[in-house]
Amino acid sequence: MAEAYQTIEVRHPRFPLATFPTPLERAQHLEAALAPGTPGGMPRIYLKRDDLLSLGMGGNKVRNLEFAIGQALAESATEVVTSGRQQSNHCRLTAAACARAGLGVHVVLSGREPASFTGNLLLGRLLGATIHFVGSDDRAARQQMVSDVAREIAQAHGRPYVIPVGGSDARGALGHALAAEELLRQCDALGERLGALVLATATGGTQAGMLAGLRRLGSDAPIYGFAVAKSAPELAFDVLRMANEVSRAIGGRPLQAPDVIVDGSCLGEGYGAPTLEGQRAIEVLARSEGVFADPVYTGKALAGLFAFVREGRLRPGDCVVFLHTGGTPALFA
Repeated sequence: MAEAYQTIEVRHPRFPLATFPTPLERAQHLEAALAPGTPGGMPRIYLKRDDLLSLGMGGNKVRNLEFAIGQALAESATEVVTSGRQQSNHCRLTAAACARAGLGVHVVLSGREPASFTGNLLLGRLLGATIHFVGSDDRAARQQMVSDVAREIAQAHGRPYVIPVGGSDARGALGHALAAEELLRQCDALGERLGALVLATATGGTQAGMLAGLRRLGSDAPIYGFAVAKSAPELAFDVLRMANEVSRAIGGRPLQAPDVIVDGSCLGEGYGAPTLEGQRAIEVLARSEGVFADPVYTGKALAGLFAFVREGRLRPGDCVVFLHTGGTPALFA
């Protein structure tokens, strides 16, 4: 697989936040647990462990933040402002990244301030984030508060830098294009050819970056993104837009709508609402591999992976990689 030895060049400011590569682990006991319901035969399942990234309890958003924080420092920012839901992994990791980089950090969160802080909220406060609560779930109100906070920082003679929700823009997605190269090199070292990549997709940056990176390196492996926040059509549009921005930045080819696969079957009642299938998938992974998944992101994508295996949508004998994007603190929320 000579394509895996190509190198993606990214000419953007980058601030190192973690140790790479993350492990790629064969999940043989998980395969055995799924095999009885799969008469057609099993693919080989690997876990790409971005939950083990060495910053702030890990998670794939660290890859975005290397470029976001790099740009903030390049612009001589003094404080970073970002936003999300109350148990946002991105906000927790932004706080950790800013602590590492010596920047102040403000996070703007949906809803009202709870009586007690748990999960990512607790960790964000421990990391020194100034936390602002919108008071509602209105996205427009949350974005307005981000603008207000940034303006107040500037009026106090600070220099704010705003990172979008989830860190999901083309700049942040560059980190996942590099992750695609990392993954292909690991597969090659194991004598594997990537057959499919499965992941949770919320704001679309991870899927977009991985897609642009894989195609730039000559891999035609499909990426099955399981929507956990927006509807599948809305998210597919965002992924395609960002993937093309990333592709242009790394010298790749234009991508088309059929390149983007977003499945909405595991969304349930919406973002943050656990599903029975997701809870069962979390238990199966924990009891077969000793690996924890969360109910917001990875649990739902795992349920999608299990369904695809049972339905024969993943070819027996293929190398299928599940991207574990982290989110463990949500188990304690």
